[in-house]
Formats: sequence, C-alpha cells, structure tokens
Amino acid sequence: MADGAYRWFGSAPAPDAARVAQIHASYDADAAHAFGEPARATALDGIERAVVASRAGALGGEATTIADLRARVEALRPQALEPRRGLAGLFDRRARRLRSFREAFQDTAAYLADRGTALGATVDGVGRRSVALDAIWSELRDAVADLDAHVAAIPLCLTGPGVVAADGSPHPLQARTESLDACRAAALQALALIRSAQNADARTSASLKHCTDGLASWRDDWRDALGLSGKRPRRIRPDKDRLAKSRDLALAGIDRTLGELATLGVRRGEVERRLATVGASLKL
Repeated sequence: MADGAYRWFGSAPAPDAARVAQIHASYDADAAHAFGEPARATALDGIERAVVASRAGALGGEATTIADLRARVEALRPQALEPRRGLAGLFDRRARRLRSFREAFQDTAAYLADRGTALGATVDGVGRRSVALDAIWSELRDAVADLDAHVAAIPLCLTGPGVVAADGSPHPLQARTESLDACRAAALQALALIRSAQNADARTSASLKHCTDGLASWRDDWRDALGLSGKRPRRIRPDKDRLAKSRDLALAGIDRTLGELATLGVRRGEVERRLATVGASLKL
C-alpha cells in the first residue's frame, strides 16, 4: 500500500507531514530491515495488552445469582396471605399467615441486600476494565498513526541512488512495507474490537444496575405494603393486588436482564475470541 491507499483504511487521517519528514531525515539504510520497528512493537504490545485486559475481571455467576433472586421473589406469592378454606382453615389464622409471610419476605430482602452489594461490585469492576481498555485504545491509536507515518515515508526513502540492488533483489523496505501494513491492519481491527468490548460491558453494567434498582423498588414497595417501613400500623390488611403487581413487575425486569446477559455474554465472548485471533495472526 505504498501508493497511499492505506491511509483510507478505517477512515484514518493522513499521516502528519512533519512526522513523515522527520522519519525520512533520520532514515538509516543499514537498518532498513528494521524500519519502523519501534512503532510496530508498540502496536503489537497494545494488541497483546488488549487481549489480556478484555479477559480481566470476566463476568461469571451473575446470571446464576439473578436467577436465584428470581426464584426467591417468585416463591413469595400474595395468595399465601389468605387462610385455607374448609376444615384446614379452622386453625389457619390470618395474623399467623401474615407473620409467616413477612418473615419469608424479610429473609429474601436480606439476601437481596447481600447479593445486591456483590452485583454492585461487579458493575464497578466492569467499569474499571473499561477504563483500562480506553487507555490501551488511545495508545494503540497513536501507534497506528506512527505506522502510517512510517509507511508514508517509505517511498521517500526509496528515492535516490543505491536503492536498487545490483542483483535486482527486492529492497528491504519493500518487505517492511508489508510487515507494517499487516500490523496496522491488525491494530485497526483491535481498535474496533476494543470499542465493541466496551459497548458490551456498558450494556451489561446498565442491565445489572436496572435489575438491582428494580428489585430494590420491589423490596421497598412490599415493605410498605406489609407494614414494615416506618411506624408499624395497629392493623395490617395487605393489598394482595398491589403486592402481586409489584412482584410481577420485578419478575419481568429480572427476565429481561437474564435475556440481555445471555445475549451480551455471547457477544462479549465473540469479541474476546476475535481479539485473540488478531493477536495470534501476528504471532504474539
């Protein structure tokens, strides 16, 4: 791509003219076989670190935790507040069933608080991974720009006497052009994949937060409906329709989160696989 077509791959800007002139001025014909190696090495290092960082703090077990929370919420059925009919209900007092129901709810609320803290830590970890990937992305982008400048300088370095070998063999810079082009193409792929990984992470964090916020709203609503928030009323007659509606909304939110996590998990795994393939193509 010494004709300049490489500049448009990935909509990259034209190389900085001053940098190209600097590279040309410092060109050492004796080191033509390693032309642009520092820029290439920086790009390779960036790709390798992107592969490692994309796998750091990988999610695992969150879907299981949320599925467990779902089962606990689903098990709390407002119908359980009604005494049984017939002879079985003679000694099945409403107050006793309410007390038992409230205890079961409080157990679930305590478990939710504990698991919510763990899920919050997961969201924080995903955020830190995204910050690390962002730093790598910036460094890799700069390496691509430097590779561009080196490739753009090659035609200038190939002008003048002594650039054609007596036996007509290819000039070492021609081989370097192919090597630098291949590295640049891989780096551009890595840049796009890093952003894909960050996008998937951002959506995963948002989904987890939406789920925990929804469960917190359900918990607070039930606390109020069951007379467990603020001053306890003398007489409690829970609105079963209110409890059922709140519970159904929470379950629907959990189901959406589980579906999103499954989809995003597949997408994130594909991004990691493709990043690893990019690295392997350059024999990292």
